[in-house]
Amino acid sequence: MSLLDAAGYEAVFATPEGDTYRIPLVCWREDEGRVYGMVLFKGQLRCADQVRHFLRYGNRTAAAPGEEAGAPGTAPQAAP
Repeated sequence: MSLLDAAGYEAVFATPEGDTYRIPLVCWREDEGRVYGMVLFKGQLRCADQVRHFLRYGNRTAAAPGEEAGAPGTAPQAAP
């Protein structure tokens, strides 16, 4: 397992009302070929996909069609 800098990446979450919000990733880790983003949630470092209402990983520079800049893009890729 290795921890890598996640500058520019974020986790996207849904609210019960159907809106989305984003939390920047602190780092991401690769474990046996699978990638996990880590966020600071309620003062603790947690895997983003284990936080309630997680939708996907994104990056702050890519925008999908119909979304504003800073919208989710692709998940972090494992380093070669």
